[in-house]
Amino acid sequence: MATRARTRLPPRVGRPDWSPLLAALASVLLAAVAGLATVKLGSFQHQLKALIIVTAAIAMVVAALRADYGLLILIALIPFEVGFYGTNSDQVLLYSLALVMMWRIRARAIPMWVGLGGVLLVLGSFIAAVGAHDRALALEGATNWLAAILILFVALTVLRERRDASRRMIDVFTGSAVIVVAFAFLQKAGIDAIVGAPFEAGLPNSFFSYYTVYAGYVAMAATLATGEILIALEQRNVGRAGLYGLAIVFMLTGLAVSTSRGGLVALAAGWLVLLTLNFRRGSLVARALVLLAIFAAAGYVATPASTIATIEHRISESNGSLGGDKERFALHAVGERALAAHPLGLGYGNFSFYLSADVHNADIHQAFFHAHETPVQIGLDAGWLGLAGFLTLFAMPIVLVFNHRGAGIGAVRASAFAAALGGLMAQGLYDYLFYDLAFLVFFVAMVWGAVHSLSLDASAQPER
Repeated sequence: MATRARTRLPPRVGRPDWSPLLAALASVLLAAVAGLATVKLGSFQHQLKALIIVTAAIAMVVAALRADYGLLILIALIPFEVGFYGTNSDQVLLYSLALVMMWRIRARAIPMWVGLGGVLLVLGSFIAAVGAHDRALALEGATNWLAAILILFVALTVLRERRDASRRMIDVFTGSAVIVVAFAFLQKAGIDAIVGAPFEAGLPNSFFSYYTVYAGYVAMAATLATGEILIALEQRNVGRAGLYGLAIVFMLTGLAVSTSRGGLVALAAGWLVLLTLNFRRGSLVARALVLLAIFAAAGYVATPASTIATIEHRISESNGSLGGDKERFALHAVGERALAAHPLGLGYGNFSFYLSADVHNADIHQAFFHAHETPVQIGLDAGWLGLAGFLTLFAMPIVLVFNHRGAGIGAVRASAFAAALGGLMAQGLYDYLFYDLAFLVFFVAMVWGAVHSLSLDASAQPER
């Protein structure tokens, strides 16, 4: 009797796996439900504290079981900073997930330059804390960097086999950015029940601490989204390209209402770096130029005339004629002198003590927390050693993408991550955003994204 041969059906390909995103959303919803159950705790601060603790606990459980989901939850939630009782929700989230997931780190999965840069940055931060005026504050900053670098090492270890990981990270990043921008519009309209009043009246900062920090985040998200549209068009995925196109126009309008020159510089520099890194791909660059022109025009049309007038006024003014800019440039000079004189650094958050004790400048009217210049401030926070590590982590992704000869979608996505880093540093030449803990996560996420995407392009296999 003949037996019937069993036929194995080929595996389905091309169908998106939404389970990581669903897990992240389920965790958020479960935390929200648990938080609502704390109404009987009395004051809003007590309820908020309970909600944050429950959210962190759920995230820890998910991260312990599935580190890849935990990393997505971190990217999804870290922009939504809420302060309570001397700490912030993003610090609780970052520390708890780093503790739960760090045991998954495998040294062989970490490129040598990433390991070296991360170790130097953390080591320099702790060394600077030893001689800091406020040692506790400096140690907190060093611990923040330690947690962020651990997250970077975890991501390099657990996500290296997930070929769709960098794409999904951008999806989550963009979704969170759209929500952040929506709350900025509400804040601009005077509805601030959740995010509170803006730090400066009329300049929305949404969940972030300051309007320029909000603008830098939106510029970074818009740069990543631009890369995704180019990829979607290359793959002839019209639906994905359309969704990302709507998201970019919305984010551009949200960036414009902040009237932040730094945010606009970050976006312009990000787009320029994106074009430069893809100059070998002639057809893609031509398509990108058309897209950027369309987005710029759409964002201009969607932005209120009063906001455009404010931006034009701020840009047209000479930097030297603005009092704030005189103070900024004076801080640059002071910071550079302090960095030259203190190779071990001052320690995180200790620049203000240096200003109060050793600086007398008519253009500096208060003891600022930072020198308004990212490379200099990183050196002041972590010494020359930490600055070398930071510059390694910043520059190597851009160098690797520039030298990469691949032509696949992984190379394009890697260029978007590198371009976001370039935009961040362009804004950082006149500002410093790393006092907002979320930006440590954003920074290491861009480094990881470039590494992961390049590895995807090198193997030249389609995404699952």
